[in-house]
Amino acid sequence: MTKRMREIRERFGIPKDAFVGLRALEDQETIFVGTHEVMEFDAVRPMRRGIRLARMYPYSLKPTTFGMQVLGRQATRNVIELSDEQAKRLVNGESLNTEADAENGFVLLKWQGFVAGVGFYKRPVLKSQIPRFRPVE
Repeated sequence: MTKRMREIRERFGIPKDAFVGLRALEDQETIFVGTHEVMEFDAVRPMRRGIRLARMYPYSLKPTTFGMQVLGRQATRNVIELSDEQAKRLVNGESLNTEADAENGFVLLKWQGFVAGVGFYKRPVLKSQIPRFRPVE
């Protein structure tokens, strides 16, 4: 397990066994995770392999919604459980004022036990980091 993956594991309280069978591939900007088979697949040179777990910035790691939907189910720290109304507002890109049992920084947003995505919490403001999708025309 890489240093950056340990940071994510510790930030969110994800148990070590959640990473069993996974390998990380890091470049200067991104951490990808996948099974050993996916990371070894070399028949066609893909631009990337696995799921983007996080983007790296000079002073922080930004976990991705997709990566945390896979690994975040077992998270025990810095998780904010959302009500129906809060989930709707955050998915629509709104910010919330809320008091939560979480540290400032990136948090996991759960709705009815499902990891809906990632947010950024700076007490008392919670901002959505859930990707917005463009409608298909």
